[in-house]
Amino acid sequence: MSEIFDVDCGFLAVVQAMAADRWKNAANRKDYIANVNAALALIENQSGVNLVELKDPGKRRKVSLEWPTKCDLTIDDCSTDICTITGTDVTPQCKEYEIECLGSQSFVVNQFEYRDRTMEFQQALADNYNRHVKVLDERVAAVILAGLDANGGTNEYTGDPGAVVGDTTTIGSADWNEHIFSYLALVTAINRISSPTLLSGVSPFFRMWWEISKDQANADGKGAANKLSSIGTPYFDLFNIPTLYPNKTYLFDNGAAYFTSKVWYPAGAANAMKRQGTDLLYSIPSNNIPGVNYDVIVREVCSANDYQTQVLITLNGIMAINPVGCTETNTGILIFECT
Repeated sequence: MSEIFDVDCGFLAVVQAMAADRWKNAANRKDYIANVNAALALIENQSGVNLVELKDPGKRRKVSLEWPTKCDLTIDDCSTDICTITGTDVTPQCKEYEIECLGSQSFVVNQFEYRDRTMEFQQALADNYNRHVKVLDERVAAVILAGLDANGGTNEYTGDPGAVVGDTTTIGSADWNEHIFSYLALVTAINRISSPTLLSGVSPFFRMWWEISKDQANADGKGAANKLSSIGTPYFDLFNIPTLYPNKTYLFDNGAAYFTSKVWYPAGAANAMKRQGTDLLYSIPSNNIPGVNYDVIVREVCSANDYQTQVLITLNGIMAINPVGCTETNTGILIFECT
């Protein structure tokens, strides 16, 4: 296998534009749309996390998460000595996350094969980009779900209809009705979740929410609709959650967790940088998840009497969990299971 030296960033910019056009085309788009509601639930609502990138020479870049703690404060006796004020400052705490590879996709397209096909070589590249980015988008959703599921806290409200065991609260299927919202509102208050987001993969819960939302225009449907809106519009992931964590629902504070992707290469094929004479390195955005980006390496080689375009797309990033503060069992993430 021998390398050739005619990879052109202008050509790749055209391919990137064609991929964007194919994404907009309804006939093609159905094959490119990813099931990523779990990712959107977190990324569209995450806030309050202070991440600082650290540049360590010779090491992969890390992210530092810093927060103050000051717990077990007590009331002091009153004093008339106003000249002497004592006390302590908050205690700084720090957690570091290493940006890591969370998954990759690769494909190879042989140029000469498209002499005998209706589709053009550039169109094949564009189609491949969209299909492989879709898989990486769904990988983001899986990473986020794994982070939420592994960091559930203890539900401090133990009343009906939930049964709290460890980090999971089980609720019978018959109780997933319009009255579940008063229970969730009470859980949110008791657990001091100030900005809740609800993410569920429970089909009966989705059907109940759908029926209530459609009946809210009816005179007898307004009460149930008011209950529904008390906790905001829920996110439903009926693909990833049933497959990875069946029957589960997550209630989390918007500052409890944070996902971010990281790219090392310039944005867009037009700005690609060349390495080893043949490789072009650049980054592209996700089609399905705003703010998520992927690194791309494109290489052309001569192989088996054909010119081959080889593409590697990589997801780098972190799933960070915010510190728990003074109550170690309160992570800001609650897990419910429909039984």
